[in-house]
Amino acid sequence: MIQVTITCGEYRGGRRLLALKRRLDEEGATLSESERREIEREIGELERELGMD
Repeated sequence: MIQVTITCGEYRGGRRLLALKRRLDEEGATLSESERREIEREIGELERELGMD
């Protein structure tokens, strides 16, 4: 059995990433262009930090 260990920061970053993606999906049509860009920027930053890019 393989056991994967992640840090608290990685866990929090992953949860934040999921929350941002969910917000973009659910509220995307009602967000202002600047809000959408900020969320997309933060998603990209988190994906880079988590090694997902």
